[in-house]
Amino acid sequence: WARPCPHPRMMALRLLRSPGLGLARRALSSIPAATLPIPPHLTVGDVKERLKQLPEDEMCARFTLDKTTSIAEAIKHLATHRLSFVCVVDSDASGRVIGMMTERDYIKWAVRASASAFFSGHDANEQPVERIITTADRMLSVDNGTPVHTALAMVQNKIWRHLPVLNRDGNLDSILDIRDLIHELDGGRSDEPIAPGSALRSVWHGKNVADILRTKRREKVVEGTTLELYLRTRGARHTISSSAPIEEAAKQIARERLTFLVILAPVEHKKARESSRDILGAARPSPYERNRVVGVVNERDFVSFGASSTQAVTYSSTPVSDIMVPLEEVVRVSLTDSVSKCVDIIFQRSVRHIAVIDREHLYGVVSLRDILRPLLPEKVEHPERPLGQPGGVWQRSHGGEGP
Repeated sequence: WARPCPHPRMMALRLLRSPGLGLARRALSSIPAATLPIPPHLTVGDVKERLKQLPEDEMCARFTLDKTTSIAEAIKHLATHRLSFVCVVDSDASGRVIGMMTERDYIKWAVRASASAFFSGHDANEQPVERIITTADRMLSVDNGTPVHTALAMVQNKIWRHLPVLNRDGNLDSILDIRDLIHELDGGRSDEPIAPGSALRSVWHGKNVADILRTKRREKVVEGTTLELYLRTRGARHTISSSAPIEEAAKQIARERLTFLVILAPVEHKKARESSRDILGAARPSPYERNRVVGVVNERDFVSFGASSTQAVTYSSTPVSDIMVPLEEVVRVSLTDSVSKCVDIIFQRSVRHIAVIDREHLYGVVSLRDILRPLLPEKVEHPERPLGQPGGVWQRSHGGEGP
């Protein structure tokens, strides 16, 4: 710390490697608090009329499928329309929503299938989509009477980008886009970039990606640990070797409840500098130098792969590198990039997570939740209510996010 560090990237690395929670606490306190101007009685029904809405026929064709639709047809629908979920309806009950099929639901089903049927499309053609859905009592949704404050607070539990809005009969009424909602509440327009003077820009003014990582690790890093230990214990959840089979990658992404995995080049022990030792005294390369990032694979890649597969293949031996997005095409940021750049990427590219990759090494993940956290209401717990009751909120168990 006493030595001069003129290069901003080296300064960011030194800050991240510092032990203990003191630095993280100071970083947190340096980020000013801010709130969006949300009237306490403003509801989803009040605000949705001012947001962009698809015509009803187009919305239903895009965001709903009948419960008798096969799994194969459902995943092709997700891949074609580039959706993360689709509402499943019962045509015999006037189109009432009975659940939701997400990309994660499909992956969880796929990894439970036998090795011979894994992503082969065989069982997917025979089974109806209602067998793998997240049912209506567990899916994430709101109705027109739900306070906007509550809808935003739900982001603290489960990162959502599009939220189904149901009417009193349990039918799909509209789709709430969090980007349009933030634009509206922050005094902007959904077809324009976030304004420089907006609350979202102001709260992160002068901050970079390293500030976000230090802040979010305040509760994850125990006293006296360093970032190297953190990455060694937590970062392994979010990475996999490029030589690992597709099946193993799918199982890991389902088990850890992630939206994507960072793909690493195979370990080259001869080139890695031995900088630490394990509990047995064996030399171990630093996590900063041990693995090099070569790409990313996300839930949508698995869905697209499953939708395009027409014949059985040995997915227990096909490497995940065959379906990953190469590093040069990955949407990512570095430690010294501004938070403002993250805001632009999330709102313009419609992504929920951004990998933090510096000099081909993974340092963490920035999520939509991290960006919005200073503006979000506190977490709120709501009892489950029957569909259609004002203020009813259905919440499925929340998933994980990046390190």
